[in-house]
Amino acid sequence: MEKILKEKLAQDMPIYQQEEILWLLDYIGHPDYKIRDELIFVSLARAIQEQLFTKDQFDFVVIEALKRQGLLYKKEEVGQATLTRSFTALLFANLLHADAKKNSLYFKRLSSQQRMALFEQGMSYLLYENDRTGYSEEYGWVHAFAHGADLLVEIICHPDFSITRVNEVLQVLEKIFKRVNWRFISDEDWRLARVIYQAVLNDRLSQTRVAAWLTSLDFPLENSTDFLQFSNARSCLLEVYLQLDKEKALSDELREAIQLFSY
Repeated sequence: MEKILKEKLAQDMPIYQQEEILWLLDYIGHPDYKIRDELIFVSLARAIQEQLFTKDQFDFVVIEALKRQGLLYKKEEVGQATLTRSFTALLFANLLHADAKKNSLYFKRLSSQQRMALFEQGMSYLLYENDRTGYSEEYGWVHAFAHGADLLVEIICHPDFSITRVNEVLQVLEKIFKRVNWRFISDEDWRLARVIYQAVLNDRLSQTRVAAWLTSLDFPLENSTDFLQFSNARSCLLEVYLQLDKEKALSDELREAIQLFSY
């Protein structure tokens, strides 16, 4: 199967068979990063992004991916088990992106029930994930928090995610910062920042709302864990500041709110 799929990666317009798609989904958390990253996930992502799957095959991927409940796979375990959760998050992000993209073959292909399932599962994922690994010598990039953040970006920016629920996403971010008791060291905080600034740039979230949320955040700063959590949040906000400023889109109100977010 690996040989067949490698050959298809080299083709301009490969045609995938159902058993090949099933194999890709079965091994989405393969422990060998050369197989997982360079064959399995790139095949899935390319087929979705370049619209190589037929509409029926896209439907099949959605049904199978949701049925497998990959975000919950051995959720109490870290290490190899995390790979399935982490790369399922990336797969879900790709599915939502394709569903939201107007010129995609798969535009609005998800049923409302499927879309809602992806929203709800994605919003809860990083509230229980405990694997802090960024890069592993054994498994390559694990990066569960970064991939979970990528999924949150697609959720908050999806046109069918109710604008009345954006506060829920901010609450999820707050809960993440207050439950993680280690310092992010592999740019996970910057990936979480994308949830905010991409939502702002796509007119899904007002800077006034972000500023109000910042003023409501409370970190007691009474012990070392408090400082680590505050540091993660502050690093995230500095990235929001830099990215919006680079786009010349940073409001004075949010600029001041971020500047005041300090000890």
